[in-house]
Amino acid sequence: MKYQILISAFCAVLFLTGCGKVDPKLYNQDGPVADGDILVESSMSDARHLNPPLIDEVGGADIAGLVFEGLLRYNENLELEPCLAEKWTVSKDGKTITYYLRHGVKFHDGVEFTANDVLFTYKVYSDPGTNTPEGANYQDIKDVAIIDPYTVVVRYKKPFAPALSETFGYILPKHLLEGKDINKTDFDRHPVGTGPFKFVEWKTAQKIVLTANPDYWGSKPHLKQFVMKIIPDQATQFLELLNGGIDCIGAWMHGTLTPEQYSKQINTPKFRDYYNSFKSDELAYIYIGWNLKNPLFKDKKVRQALTMALDRNTIIENVVYGEGTVATGPFALHSWANNPKVKAWPFDVNKAKRYLADAGWKTGKDGMLHKTINHKDTPFKFVLMTNQGNVVRERVATIVQQQLKQVGIDVDVQIMEWTTFLSQYLDPRKFDAVIAGWTLTPDPDCYQIWHSSQTGEHQFNFVSYKNTQVDSLLVAGRRTLDQKKRQRIYWQIHSILNDEQPYTFLYVPHQLTAIHKRFKGYHMNANGILTHPEAWYVPLNQQKYKP
Repeated sequence: MKYQILISAFCAVLFLTGCGKVDPKLYNQDGPVADGDILVESSMSDARHLNPPLIDEVGGADIAGLVFEGLLRYNENLELEPCLAEKWTVSKDGKTITYYLRHGVKFHDGVEFTANDVLFTYKVYSDPGTNTPEGANYQDIKDVAIIDPYTVVVRYKKPFAPALSETFGYILPKHLLEGKDINKTDFDRHPVGTGPFKFVEWKTAQKIVLTANPDYWGSKPHLKQFVMKIIPDQATQFLELLNGGIDCIGAWMHGTLTPEQYSKQINTPKFRDYYNSFKSDELAYIYIGWNLKNPLFKDKKVRQALTMALDRNTIIENVVYGEGTVATGPFALHSWANNPKVKAWPFDVNKAKRYLADAGWKTGKDGMLHKTINHKDTPFKFVLMTNQGNVVRERVATIVQQQLKQVGIDVDVQIMEWTTFLSQYLDPRKFDAVIAGWTLTPDPDCYQIWHSSQTGEHQFNFVSYKNTQVDSLLVAGRRTLDQKKRQRIYWQIHSILNDEQPYTFLYVPHQLTAIHKRFKGYHMNANGILTHPEAWYVPLNQQKYKP
């Protein structure tokens, strides 16, 4: 293995001219399916956890998606299909789901997967002592019964609409974790699942390496290895791509070319000879989250004013080069849950100033806004944080700083390393405002982000939003099985959140992907994302990393 890595590093330096001066026209050939080669992809940040219950960010989730599997999974049409469960049935009242498990599936250590692992997984996620943001998805389960080693019955207290998509997404090995402290076990650094790739090593802040699982129950991976290389800067990522140090950006890991790279730097022979690129609307949105425990942001009129003071169309045009759409709420643009009647707040500086004045903010001698809070003169000044290396978010932060200054608000921008940003500021709620993004699932359930019960340290409602009507609607959305009725519920949620602006919903970005042409066999799902990496391959005569 060490010998192979040394050879690979040497070839990477020479890749554009080719190890052996490969004619780039070769990569336009499909070629026969073959085993071998390595996919090296970049991530801007290291994972925080690889133990599924603890995962709270996309880096860890992307790796876990290769190592672990759920009972069901999404296919290319974003429809649920069998995975570790080969079939399932749902009772007429929606409260009982029976899963029929595959026979002969083995964890990476050779131990067979059975119904005992499903029951154990439920116990871990439903345990209030587990530091998981996913616990709310299991709280409505009444019990899990094992009928036989390959049949599991899950009974719910009440109907739970996202049951099939939001529970049992990662199955844990009982034989390795039973009796251990799930929050502290070394399993977090050495995960074992049933997926198409097996964990090999994790070098903190450098890389995570996976290898093909030769005993995989499904179609065995053609690629020999998957490597997630940590490169915390988008410009450096692109240079690494052009120089052959990585093979793709945004192909499997959650990442993207910058809009500037996509619009100005990929239309060159140096890029087009070797790489394919794709564009699609992301199941995601970018936002500014206001810490609602901070007195500055408690008043709804202030949050509305902050949104109106920002020219989001200018941000889209000048920062993301048109590769995005103004967001109005928490749902994907093409989702049935997205309310078409909800309109974006306008860019209106004068109206923003009136709203701020109505909320008691007055211009002081220094030209900035002031207000007496708790008998103390308080300037409207706050710190806006975002993660290091994300060029787009850094530029957005600068524009927000400039535009809010026009209405008398002083913004201090701070750029933080990702894991520090999460562990020292977001988790303990020690922030004023953040620029961040959510990646969404096809089901619109957003209970974990907006329900007032989800404000704990390891939970996702870190802005501490609380609205009793939204709480009730979020619960109703989970209880309602009829999609038309659910749609009306989520349309109300969309309307309320747009009015209250606990986030300033900035924009829905485009996913901008690049992948080396030697990779074949990938497909796009209905949202334009490449799927099922176990099917990807490189023809033998195009392989870069050879034994």
